Amino acid sequence: MSCNTTTMAWRVYGAPGHRQRESFNESSKYDFSENGNTRVIEVQNSDITGTNEYSKVIITRNTFSECIDELNGQLTDGIFENSAVGKVVEVGV
Repeated sequence: MSCNTTTMAWRVYGAPGHRQRESFNESSKYDFSENGNTRVIEVQNSDITGTNEYSKVIITRNTFSECIDELNGQLTDGIFENSAVGKVVEVGV
C-alpha cells in the first residue's frame, strides 16, 4: 500500500428493528489494489465485533472522496446489496 492513502471506517447497522444481515457472515478482507490504485475493503462482522447489530467496514483508498464513493457502492451493489441497511456511522479505524 502506498504511503499516500486514506483509511476510513463505518458501522453499518441493519434497518430499524432488524439486525444487520451481513454481520452473521465471517469477517473478511479484500485487496483489489493494482497499478498504484489502492482499494482495500475489510468487513468486521460478529466474529470480531461480538454483535449482530452492525458490521464494521474499513476502506482504504487513495483519497477521502474515493473512500466515500467506495462505501456508497458497497452499500448498494457490494457487500450490503442483499441487506436492509439502516444508519451508517463513521467511527475510528
